[in-house]
Amino acid sequence: MSKRKITAIAAAAVITCGAVVYAASSGIITSWYASSGSRPDFKTLPAEEQCIKDCGFVPILIDEFSNGYSFEAGHIVDNALHDDGDNVAEKFKSFDFTYDKDGEKIYFSQSKYDTQVPQEGEVADSVNGTDIYYYSYVNKFVPADYKLTDEDKKAEANGELVFSYGSGEVEVMTISSASWKDGNTHYSLMQMGGSLTKEQLVDMAKEAAEKKIKEASDYEERAAEIKLKRALTRIRVGEGK
Repeated sequence: MSKRKITAIAAAAVITCGAVVYAASSGIITSWYASSGSRPDFKTLPAEEQCIKDCGFVPILIDEFSNGYSFEAGHIVDNALHDDGDNVAEKFKSFDFTYDKDGEKIYFSQSKYDTQVPQEGEVADSVNGTDIYYYSYVNKFVPADYKLTDEDKKAEANGELVFSYGSGEVEVMTISSASWKDGNTHYSLMQMGGSLTKEQLVDMAKEAAEKKIKEASDYEERAAEIKLKRALTRIRVGEGK
């Protein structure tokens, strides 16, 4: 896996669950493991039917945001939530879409899971009753075998730094995100050391949320049709044996 994908996935996990443990039916969730392939699963925006086949739901599909960030690639991410006994509490697949504008990247993570996870950050705006949360922190990406210095430990204890392990080298950057949820579907737009202001990132989140609200009924209807079509296909295949 590339360094950029390792850091993006690690940062997304921090944004989603932070340093706070939370409850699940099997116990207290303490770890979030996520991984994806080094090569993109999508080089163009995927079709709804393909999305349902891959992850079981239709994500918000935007080819280009109004501020010029356009779809570059997409990954399917394998996720596993572990409780305090290191048991798997929940496993699911999610989407991580990369958008590019003049070399700067925005990562649009979309996941559907049942475990209750608190929203990180503060409410920055809302769309039709849905709160958009903004969160920013300084992340230090380090190799898997990195040993924290006394200065690192002090910065971590004070909340000045968050550490993510698995990078090829030590790198410090500011991570910011705008996130929201709709039922058990979670969305996050994230930049890593980018130039977007808080307001600009939140506006992108509002644009995506408004698109989902506008097309919500159509999404559900089409998703149901696709699932029914796949079920009928399996029945026909079974009858043909």
